[in-house]
Amino acid sequence: MLRSRLTLFYASSRKKYTSVAECYEGQSLLITGSTGFVGKVLLEKLLYQCPKIDKVYLLLREKKNIKPHQRISKILDEPVFSRLIKEKPQMLDKIVPIAGDISSPDLAMKTQDQQLLINKVSMVFHAAASVLFNDPLDIAMNINFGGTERVLNLCLRMKTIKSFLHVSTAYCNTDKPIIEEIVYPAPASINKVNELLAKGLVNKDEVKKLLNKQPNTYAFAKALAENLVLERHGNIPTTIIRPTIVSASKNEPVVGWLDNWFGITGHMALTLLGINRVLLGNPNNILDIVPVDYVANLIIVAAATNTNCKDVKVYNCSTSKVNPITLYQLKNLTFEDNKIYKANVVPFPSLLFTSSKWVESLIILISNTIPAYFMDTMLILQGKKPRYRNFFSKVSRQRKAMDYFSSNTWEICAAKTRSLATSLSATDKQNFPFDPIDIDWKDYIPNYCKGIRQFMLKRQK
Repeated sequence: MLRSRLTLFYASSRKKYTSVAECYEGQSLLITGSTGFVGKVLLEKLLYQCPKIDKVYLLLREKKNIKPHQRISKILDEPVFSRLIKEKPQMLDKIVPIAGDISSPDLAMKTQDQQLLINKVSMVFHAAASVLFNDPLDIAMNINFGGTERVLNLCLRMKTIKSFLHVSTAYCNTDKPIIEEIVYPAPASINKVNELLAKGLVNKDEVKKLLNKQPNTYAFAKALAENLVLERHGNIPTTIIRPTIVSASKNEPVVGWLDNWFGITGHMALTLLGINRVLLGNPNNILDIVPVDYVANLIIVAAATNTNCKDVKVYNCSTSKVNPITLYQLKNLTFEDNKIYKANVVPFPSLLFTSSKWVESLIILISNTIPAYFMDTMLILQGKKPRYRNFFSKVSRQRKAMDYFSSNTWEICAAKTRSLATSLSATDKQNFPFDPIDIDWKDYIPNYCKGIRQFMLKRQK
């Protein structure tokens, strides 16, 4: 009798597992940044795997006189949504575009739209940001800090909100060799920042002093935004996701999909083409890259499982701690792929690692700058418009943006992320994979290269 009672007690006290899809049943979501790299995959995956979602509101600004609903129609034509349109086209009816702008007061929303979101939305995903590393301080602060503040203020007015998720970056604390899954103290007082910005024109020396150990205005504003979320989230269950360098999709919705040159993609493309001949950094440095679908899956699961906690949960979405890849390994896998598909337009592609900026500059001068001037001169003599100097100027900006990350290495802890991954059911692990240990770089990098050729260089279907 006692044994049967104990069995009954343990059975009744055992918590019933709720699947990720079940967590989204009947929920209305608001997503900012849905036209970005991560945002597109997040939107597609939510609609594909969570069929009983009520509505997905997308905050979209009018761009070049293109209305929000027109922007959505254009985005849905991209390869990232091909699976959804083919298999579950009815889910598109759940998308509701809302005109707004995170950089404007009150999000530049109509009063009736604000009221609609206040009454209906229960889960918010704030993924909108400027990802340009060297934005002027006022722009970086207005979008990445001010935008977060405006979205959070709206959340605090929502009547049925149960989860707020903020997408940050793992690189807002690069002054620390080991980056834990916690919110670190702000790099500066927001009052001090506002005082400086109120002066108007801010010179580079003042900005450099303010940034202190932060590498750029992007990381600085993101660090301040994390502290804002920590201090101002109120009673809303809140989650911060910190991706590292977001790269091509591993599996979904299309293997190797990507739509931009940011992160390591530009470097890899130029290396495949034979144009990039030098990389600043030690070949043994770890480059922490994470597939975009892993980032989206973590966002979806983290928001679903954090609807009761009063403390802010932080998850680092990274690979360096448990499944690292070095610059040398990345180079070898890239060149092995290029031996097969021969994407190079310049003969004898090679890549030299150096810790010297002087050596890097010299090689760039010889392999990029001088040839660019020569080729543009030839075009001018033929009566054509020069284009190579402009191209290599863009390449140079991309290279400089990555130099900091390739020439340094960090240990970015992801214990909480892995614990969350292992807590899922077998079905949810299959539907929402994000455990970095599962990435096989020998498979992933060739697919990444294929994605660059297919989606960025338009070399093959």
